[in-house]
Amino acid sequence: MNNYFLEYYEKVKSGEILVGKELMKTLDNLYKDLSNPRYFFDLRPGSIRIDFIETFCKHTKSPFTGQPFKLTLWEKAFLQVSYGFKMSDTKLRRFNEVILLIARKNGKTTFIAGIDLAEFFLSRGVDIVCASNTSEQANILFDEINNMREASPTLEKRTSKNIFCIKFGKKNDKRSSLNKSKIKKMSAQSKNKDGYNIEVGCIDEVHEMTDSKVYDAIKQSQSTKKEPLIFIITTEGVTVGGFLDSKLEYARKIIKGEIDDERVLPWLYTQDSQEEIFNDPKTWIKSNPSLGEIKQMSYLEDLMNKSKNDLATRVTMLCKDFNIKQTEDGSWLNFKDIENKDTFNIDDLRGSYAIGGVDLSSTTDLTAAVLYVEKEGKKYLISHFFMPSDVLRERIQEDNVPYDIWVEKGYITLTEGSQNDFSLVTQWFRSMIDKYDIRPLWVGYDPWNSQYWVKEMEDMGFEMVKIRQGVYTLSEPMKQLEADLRNHVLNYNNNPIIKWCLANTQAKVDVNGNIQPSKLNSRLKRIDGTVATIIAYATLTRYKLDYEAMTE
Repeated sequence: MNNYFLEYYEKVKSGEILVGKELMKTLDNLYKDLSNPRYFFDLRPGSIRIDFIETFCKHTKSPFTGQPFKLTLWEKAFLQVSYGFKMSDTKLRRFNEVILLIARKNGKTTFIAGIDLAEFFLSRGVDIVCASNTSEQANILFDEINNMREASPTLEKRTSKNIFCIKFGKKNDKRSSLNKSKIKKMSAQSKNKDGYNIEVGCIDEVHEMTDSKVYDAIKQSQSTKKEPLIFIITTEGVTVGGFLDSKLEYARKIIKGEIDDERVLPWLYTQDSQEEIFNDPKTWIKSNPSLGEIKQMSYLEDLMNKSKNDLATRVTMLCKDFNIKQTEDGSWLNFKDIENKDTFNIDDLRGSYAIGGVDLSSTTDLTAAVLYVEKEGKKYLISHFFMPSDVLRERIQEDNVPYDIWVEKGYITLTEGSQNDFSLVTQWFRSMIDKYDIRPLWVGYDPWNSQYWVKEMEDMGFEMVKIRQGVYTLSEPMKQLEADLRNHVLNYNNNPIIKWCLANTQAKVDVNGNIQPSKLNSRLKRIDGTVATIIAYATLTRYKLDYEAMTE
């Protein structure tokens, strides 16, 4: 039998295969454990599973559909280590938990499916569970297992499937039904997580789990097992403080020697820095061990090019393709993107149709109002701000910005008392019509705290458009604003408050690449001008064809 672990280790140490420092430390520790009398390394358990997968399992997805499942060297080494280390005193398997962190598109779901099928046929009378955060994600793994089972005539003729599980036995086949093993699925949404007899649990994509309920249910069900095993296989995520964060924190303490836990195997494919990702494509294999064999280099190159100009792509790429932890709030624009010293004379926009956007605030924050104008193929932004006079001095000290100078220069209108007077916002829109004949066709607003003001605006003849502040409403308008700012095609008249608000803005990114604005680091940072502008862009998106027809 081949010792794939040693083969992999030697190629890593020679530099033929690149891995990150975290996995290198794990491999070094495992190599030392080969001579530790507390353990012995048995090649047979891993080799049997490798032989089973490569003999009976086939790929079910393009471009490998129908081809035999040939494991890569890292997968063979991983299986031999997971199953092969035994305790010298009890002769039982050492590891009962394995944490595999690997970037997307490296074949992990297919790999897990092969492991589960091997367990299914090599065990007897056990439950094998494929689990994930949601029923849909658990179904992905379960369906892949079933597709792989159906693709093999040898496996299919001895087994059957219903909506609950895959099990041994066909009608009139008493011999095959003697094995009572089952493959089931579980998620955080499963109502009944008890009553399982789990020998091996595979938890896929745990990065969205906020708690450990699925893990705990599997762990508890294994309390009577002599050789239980849980595979936690995932990419990085954006959920902060969730189950994955706690697991990886624990795993990294094991790697550093801060925690002594010989029963957990951390196998983490990670980069050593974010800088190397952008500067040296050769290092991409550190988090993508199947690069070139399963995952294509051209895929990452395309993402890298797009990420240079698209925040959502950059955040998702770093997280899902390189296992660099990203919070939901990613930096949106740098100063080079924001800086635009172009100015305009508002008199040159006389007689224009506009689209309004407003972000209201009752007390501490600014209230922002903007008018977006397109004229002769160019884009302009007129903006004005409002603040209660009673909080001016306090805000100057807290925010460390020159509100008093901005008031003197006419960028801010002070309202009497400690709360904003929204009637002044109405008066500003009216003044744009009366002084410059710049008429907003629609005014977008967030419905929070706006009931009476909206009625006042409607009574004045303005057409009001409700724009709720949420990811699905603001994502595309925010991306369009981002593009206009990066390309320096939006002339905001070098307004210092707009520039400051843009610099304070982060983009809250979800796993689907949708974005919405959030404050940068501190509750004291103001982003009201950004929000009002995005609302104007959202209104423009809704009425784009009508607006273009009016401005032709």
